[in-house]
Amino acid sequence: MESYYLKSIIGEIANGIERLIEKKVIGHGSKVILYGLERYSFAMRTILVNLGYQIVEGYVSDDEELTAKYRFDIKNFACRFLNRVDDAINVWSVEERLVPFDRNALILVASEKYAEVKDRLEAIGYEENVHFYTVYDFRERELEALFEGKIRMTLPEIQRTEKQILAYVDEICRKYSLRYWVCGGTLLGTIRHKGFIPWDDDIDIFLPWRDYQQLIAVFEETEYFSMLGFGTAETNDFPDPFAKVVDKRTLIDENIGTVRKINPLFVDVFPLVGMPEDEGERKLFFAGYKELNRRIWQAFYDSNGRIDIFSEWYGKQKEYLSTYDFDTAGYVGVLGTAYWERDYTSRQVYETTLRMPFEDIEVNVPSGYKEYLDHLYGADWMVIPEEGRRKTHHTVTAYRME
Repeated sequence: MESYYLKSIIGEIANGIERLIEKKVIGHGSKVILYGLERYSFAMRTILVNLGYQIVEGYVSDDEELTAKYRFDIKNFACRFLNRVDDAINVWSVEERLVPFDRNALILVASEKYAEVKDRLEAIGYEENVHFYTVYDFRERELEALFEGKIRMTLPEIQRTEKQILAYVDEICRKYSLRYWVCGGTLLGTIRHKGFIPWDDDIDIFLPWRDYQQLIAVFEETEYFSMLGFGTAETNDFPDPFAKVVDKRTLIDENIGTVRKINPLFVDVFPLVGMPEDEGERKLFFAGYKELNRRIWQAFYDSNGRIDIFSEWYGKQKEYLSTYDFDTAGYVGVLGTAYWERDYTSRQVYETTLRMPFEDIEVNVPSGYKEYLDHLYGADWMVIPEEGRRKTHHTVTAYRME
């Protein structure tokens, strides 16, 4: 198997809809109702419109609270920006639209909980493959077969493997005099716990943009370790503006909703870029990247989920990251993380580097780590959260290949 595998969930949903069109289940005179109020249902509407079918009546949902929220949001938007409120799409509860039984309704479903949806619809008289159709089988037997017979790794095993990857990256960076620092939760863990946050399952580092590019250029692939992701190849098939150093002896399954990724266990490597001195301009700089990211994903949906669409945007992303020079900027930060506008500091944070213990190895820490952690997590970051709040943001499921 290749070290990195992507499957577009949106693309698979599009394929399912196209098959129903070919079988003439869906036609221009159809009265289509989409089941659910989440990304896959919304994607179905986009796909149908892209294919030239303006036939969606609306959405149905069993979630009464969500139904009420979307109905309000849509009507609020319509009265502000549409000529007529009636032009807005409909949102109903299942009972409002599907009870009493409507034999002319054509219900499309794209749900990871399809069995529950099937039972719900059959209970009120609708028949599978007559009145309602699933457009994608989320079970993905072919992909799941990749994990059969593999031994699932425990959290300590995941942490130990990631630490080995980090030690290798540290070795390369020291060999070639490349600046890097642990960041995010890894930096917090280094300062507060002298290693991993006990319940965390990932490691993050960042490098100044030029050093990031140099790391890619000098990275020495071994029997165990390789590098993939943003900037590591001419074709970059995923929009995240960062790379991964991976351990090829492992395999993980990441489903982010729009795309399912299968790749080895990794350490995330982020480029640290220069940013404007003025606070207002800095906010606009972050907003500009958000807009670029939005355009990338719009192109993805406009193409009905083609993975190769991301490669076409690599040049624009690279250009944006190169706007301000790290070494001359007053402020520096990372684009495209979950922290967004909080993910920046003054460049003085990185004037000098400290070597600090991380478990049984040493790693690079910026001397101004307090400013960084204050900005990211608030001034009380040394306080260990209550047990109920000790949650990772990732929850990696990893397997040994051996």
